[in-house]
Amino acid sequence: MRSVGLFLGVVLTLAGATVNAGGSGTSITSEALGRISIIDLVSDQTTVCRKEKDQSLCFNYFSDDGVIKRLDDDGSRKQGVWFIDDKTRLCILWKGKIKPLCFKVYEQEDGSYNLLKKGKHITTILSTEAGNTKNQ
Repeated sequence: MRSVGLFLGVVLTLAGATVNAGGSGTSITSEALGRISIIDLVSDQTTVCRKEKDQSLCFNYFSDDGVIKRLDDDGSRKQGVWFIDDKTRLCILWKGKIKPLCFKVYEQEDGSYNLLKKGKHITTILSTEAGNTKNQ
């Protein structure tokens, strides 16, 4: 009986653990968002995002029919499709590309969301706004 209690204690401890996002120094919860939570987060929303490689801002409109339109802070635009794959990742296939970018999504304590590709923190969703607020 003692071993069952010890096992449950270890499981509960691990469930509350945090991991380091690809050396970025950003702590994330160990539980990625599920399919419905990701859809609720982005569908028919404009996301304000930050690309971690250069800290530039971007705005993505995720339509409710699977189209994504991006506006970067330098004025450049691109379009593609978004979907949730069978590994419960938010995936984006940009027009002209043959392979989608897929991310696990982790909610942060400050209300932002870290997007990780193969464990590396690539992008942060800083906030969301209902609808296509940037007329993309």
